[in-house]
Amino acid sequence: MKLAILFGSSSNEHEVSVTSATSIIKNLNKHKYQITPIYLDKNNHFYLWTKPVDTITVLPVGSLPQELEPLANPFSYLKQFDLVWIVIHGKNGEDGTLASIFDFLNIKYLGNKPRASLVTMDKILTKIILEYNHIKTMDFLYFTKYNNEYLYEDTSINLNQMKEVITAKFNYPIYLKPANSGSSIGVFKINNTLELTKKIPEVFALDNRLLVEKSAEGREVECAVLETNHEVITSSVGEIKTSQGYYDFNAKYNSSENNTLIPAPLSQELEAKIQGLAIKAFKVLECHGYSRCDFFIIDDEIYLNEINTIPGFTTISMYPKLFEYSDVPYSELLDKLITEALKG
Repeated sequence: MKLAILFGSSSNEHEVSVTSATSIIKNLNKHKYQITPIYLDKNNHFYLWTKPVDTITVLPVGSLPQELEPLANPFSYLKQFDLVWIVIHGKNGEDGTLASIFDFLNIKYLGNKPRASLVTMDKILTKIILEYNHIKTMDFLYFTKYNNEYLYEDTSINLNQMKEVITAKFNYPIYLKPANSGSSIGVFKINNTLELTKKIPEVFALDNRLLVEKSAEGREVECAVLETNHEVITSSVGEIKTSQGYYDFNAKYNSSENNTLIPAPLSQELEAKIQGLAIKAFKVLECHGYSRCDFFIIDDEIYLNEINTIPGFTTISMYPKLFEYSDVPYSELLDKLITEALKG
């Protein structure tokens, strides 16, 4: 079958997308699939990556493909494929933008549908929907920048008033996050008012909506979800151990001091609860194909932190590692995802 791997793009997770895509290409069965890698640069220009597929190795985060040939009429070109795998984390991919275009043009693709992608990409909207469906998340506030003003609930406030609202609600430390971003880009742990004053503008430079969360001083665990044969299953649960204080971009991709424990040392009852919540969230948010759910465990209470609809597929990413422990090797996992996507 003819399979296109689409990666890169203007997302601030561009480099991670390249590493995920090359990991997928490296592990796909070359006898089963006729693979065409298609790279989008940071201006969203499309290129064929002309390097022979069987010589492509996993590019580390920060390395980019070199053997590129501009691709004219990319969407017409993509119509020839049996399936297009969107391996674009964050903006334009994980937010459902390309999926919407593909739906309109009848281009078959692997991954979540536009509505689920759009909702889960927005951390604030996700938290509101989850809590409405009785899935706990960490306490939060959010603010919206509209033109030159900041909105909190139904009131227009300035930056000083924003800080007053935050410090009245939470004790330090707290977390600031852009509503729409991944790979922990733009996420800051704030320990005092000086840091708060400095980091608020940095988050608003990435997004017009700012999420403030109570600090989660507990265990961080992750669970992978897979739709196969029209059933939703989960992996074992893994635990994140980091020396960075929290699991930021550097801890995820550049640190050699982090440990992931697979399986997480949990009771069977607690693991089953986490797996059940991962499946419930998958269904409530109308996900399709795959996702990864990230949780906090605090005093045996489970809080859903985030849902990723295009989870990382690097060689150290938790999604493939979790399923590998659950007796689904990387290459077999890719086959299962492709098979399910072809069913529609």
